[in-house]
Order: sequence, then structure tokens, then C-alpha cells
Amino acid sequence: MGAPFDTGTWNGITESMYNAAGAEALWLFISIALCCLALWMGHKHESESYEKAENDK
Repeated sequence: MGAPFDTGTWNGITESMYNAAGAEALWLFISIALCCLALWMGHKHESESYEKAENDK
């Protein structure tokens, strides 16, 4: 990633440094996809469990 300044050290840096500027949308879509995947897998597991419980009666 490299340092966003020329000195190569943190000496004299007074403001915040954020190296991921511009990548927020990527992480937003990754997190949305992971949430959807978790919901889909949970629904699938619960559906299979309920079907198995119904068949065991």
C-alpha cells in the first residue's frame, strides 16, 4: 500500500490517514453479499430441519 507521505515515518503527521479511501463501495457490497448468503443458508437449513421433523412424526 505504501505510505501516503514522503518522509517514510509517522513523525510529524498530525491528521488522520485513511488508506482505503474509494474502496468503501466494494466492502459494502461484500458485506451485503455475506449477509444474504448467511440468510439463504440459514433458511435452507431450517427448511430441511422442519421437513425432517415432519417426516419423523
